[in-house]
Amino acid sequence: MKKSIFLLAVLILVGCAMPKIPQIIVIDDPLTAQQHNDLGVAYEEKGDFVLAGKEYEKAIKKNRDWVIPYLNLGHLYYRQDKLDQAERALREGLRVKGDHPDLLNNLAWVLMEKGQYDQATALIDKAIAIEDKEEYRDTRREIIERKKGE
Repeated sequence: MKKSIFLLAVLILVGCAMPKIPQIIVIDDPLTAQQHNDLGVAYEEKGDFVLAGKEYEKAIKKNRDWVIPYLNLGHLYYRQDKLDQAERALREGLRVKGDHPDLLNNLAWVLMEKGQYDQATALIDKAIAIEDKEEYRDTRREIIERKKGE
């Protein structure tokens, strides 16, 4: 019993006498929204979807008015077949900028995959009205073909 108390006392004294290891604390994130987004793209290209998603979310937190991270996050979820999450990310982006044709196109594609052809058609028509691009017309053709096939 005396040995236990003595050993405990020694351990406490040694612990108190040891120098403290300095810790680095980051008070403010030094990266910009653009840098977080770029990191997300790099992680996504390497196939690290978890880190990519975290970086896109950090970019969104840094600048909620910039739609590109929403677009990238939606695409990331789409690649993982997480259609509900992709839809949610793209809709959040549209709340920021409701007339962004790439967001409209990608959300139309997600809704098409979910079998929501009428909503998908309305969105892609809106995208085409804003900017008539071949890729948007391709999306519209794909929606029509899939709707016919059902």
